[in-house]
Amino acid sequence: MVYTERIAILFLLFSTLLPAFVVAASERGREPIAVPLELDEAWSKMPPAAKGGGQPLPSWARILAGSLPRTTAALLVLDTAHRTKSPLDPKLRAAMRFVAAHANGCDYAEAYGLFDASRAGLGDDAIEALRRGELGSWSAPDRAALEFARKMTVESSKVTDDEFAALVKHFGEKKTAAMALLMAYANFQDRLLICLGAPVEEGGPLPALDVAFQPGVLTSHTNPVAPPRIPDLPKPSGADLISDDAEWTSLGYDALQSRLEKQRARPARLPVPTWDELKARLPEGATTKGTRVVWSLLVFGYAPELAAPWEDLMWINGEENGRRFDRVFGLSLFWVVTRAIDCPYCMGHCEMNWEVVGMTPTQIADRSRALSGNDWSYFPPAEQRALDLARKLTRTPSAVTSQDVNGVVRDFGADPAMSILMYMCRCNYMVRVSNGFQPTLERDNVFYDYYGLKPKGAASDAPPPSRR
Repeated sequence: MVYTERIAILFLLFSTLLPAFVVAASERGREPIAVPLELDEAWSKMPPAAKGGGQPLPSWARILAGSLPRTTAALLVLDTAHRTKSPLDPKLRAAMRFVAAHANGCDYAEAYGLFDASRAGLGDDAIEALRRGELGSWSAPDRAALEFARKMTVESSKVTDDEFAALVKHFGEKKTAAMALLMAYANFQDRLLICLGAPVEEGGPLPALDVAFQPGVLTSHTNPVAPPRIPDLPKPSGADLISDDAEWTSLGYDALQSRLEKQRARPARLPVPTWDELKARLPEGATTKGTRVVWSLLVFGYAPELAAPWEDLMWINGEENGRRFDRVFGLSLFWVVTRAIDCPYCMGHCEMNWEVVGMTPTQIADRSRALSGNDWSYFPPAEQRALDLARKLTRTPSAVTSQDVNGVVRDFGADPAMSILMYMCRCNYMVRVSNGFQPTLERDNVFYDYYGLKPKGAASDAPPPSRR
């Protein structure tokens, strides 16, 4: 049977399932954030394809390509990596993806998880059982992996060392690392799909695209734009726009700083390779440079085929975001995500990045204290609403509505809103990798190294730190 015939049959098999997903998406009241481009126009916006250009595109790519064309291209490559290049068993991988989508209330990704499961050979009865949450036919290790998927989605900070170690014992370090990265990607993608209001395509879901782009277009590592001057926080008016949240203030600034200190003393769940040890493991064509960031050493050390396309996406999206929103505000969004999901490692990285863009220790502490409280009147109204959406998107993505998303568009404009929403979703990837691996938080600021910048006060004739 030829490939196209097999795909046609799979589309027919799913015809009884997909209408329910499409209706459910409509019932949630979400509409696309932008009109999807026609196929030819979407491809024309993106960088030239070296392979696979002109294929049918997922709806999210046609929505995103008008505002973030290079980011869209990088996302297509990343999506294909997770759907086709992961070392995980394809049936288990697809089932884990479905579990995450179901927990997040993302109908689009639910449909794709079931589609990929069927293509991988999971039978109709097993798929129906998966939809009902009945996992008795799976082996005990597979059930543990599916529970890991659920827990990494809804309470990633509660995954225990013993649970992670049990997965390593059965599946090995590489596959367990791939599970953590899959859950990070799932929780990023689900939130992006919800924000975009992406519907399942007519005749979809679609197979993963066999696509590549011209060399160099997805590997440029240009430092993001730094603000020219960082003013101190203004005095709060005491009349913010966001309802108070008792849980939010249950951990004050000092308690959060104590958690950062504990993370600095915490051993990672997997041995951390050195850069020299992992260089040989990088996929062919990877352009990632040397780093001392423990997070990066872990993901490239154990799952480089999944880590490299994510690294490209981060740099490219940072470049495309450009001056669309201020980096201090962007890192404030990241801080809110880290607090909402309880990720001390990434909270520590927020502080490091604030320092790199030029904030003083006092400014960093003042902003963290303000964000950890219930009075957000320190910040402009548009930023308050965006910070609140970042918290909502992190905690309860299924509750995010078109009204929430369109509020960001009204406050910031169409293109800046697209970049801000993308950044919120990206943050939900980073924190889950960190909560999965539990890296040791670095004591020195490793991001001067990462960006190839000189620390403030360094000798003017001293070369910037090497990233190679």
